[in-house]
This record gives sequence, C-alpha cells and structure tokens, in this order.
Amino acid sequence: MLKKERPRILTPVNGTSASKHAFQWSCQYARRTHSELLAIYVFEIPMEYSVESHEGSNYLQEGERILQQIEKIAEGERCRVSAGMIAARNAGPAIVLEASTRKVNLLVLGAPYRKASAAVAVGSTTDFVLKNAQCQVVVSREPGPAGPAQQD
Repeated sequence: MLKKERPRILTPVNGTSASKHAFQWSCQYARRTHSELLAIYVFEIPMEYSVESHEGSNYLQEGERILQQIEKIAEGERCRVSAGMIAARNAGPAIVLEASTRKVNLLVLGAPYRKASAAVAVGSTTDFVLKNAQCQVVVSREPGPAGPAQQD
C-alpha cells in the first residue's frame, strides 16, 4: 500500500511584520492540516555580483537572523519547520521555482499594507508569484492604518 504524502506549505520570509504574521498563520494551518511546513529566505544578489560570490555575506547574516526568528515563532506555535536560504537575482522567480521543485501545495505570502488608488496593491514579488505559481497561493495582507474607512 502506498503511503500518501503530506501536503506541503511554503512561506517565504523576509523579516517584515507581514511575513512574520503570514508565517505564524502558516504554522497554525500546517498544524491543523498535518502539513509539512517549509520557510525560505531569498536574498537578492545585485547584478554587479555573481550569484555564487561571497559578496553577499551580510545577506547571509541577515538571513540567518530572520530564520532564527522564524524558528522561534514555529516553536511558540508548536510546529516543525524546515527553513533555508536561497540566493537569486529576483525573489519572485526563486519562490515559484522552489515551490515547483518541492512540489508545494500552498504558498503563503505576507504583504504589507500599501495605499494605492487601485483596488488591490501588491509588490512586484507578490504579483510575480500570483501570476506564475502552479499551486494555490494565499496572500496575507497587513491591515491598513486604524481609522474610518476611506471612500473613493
């Protein structure tokens, strides 16, 4: 009899409060659904450096710090996480490729609140992932500033 694989959830993290909240939600959801939880930190390498170069050592330190925060959140939520870092030119394509390679069922993205005239305003990474991911994507957007709802 074949053993059914557990669903996989991938949450990219970058140290912002939006990504921390998205990761916390991912922990809770993974625990309820008995899913495998993955977290990645993508550090973008500027074009003037090779992706393999060690010029990104400060990115590595920042990534380690962020992943330690993520592991503490997972511990507090009583959830196991497999966390890692990826070097890439752009985060969006790296996230989509990682999701595809790891056969992820769900991508959970944290998005900051952005005031804009459009009905929904997301950054370039979120936009890329929404357009190109081959799995389900959930975007957890931070709430706007407190106060009465604004009308256009």
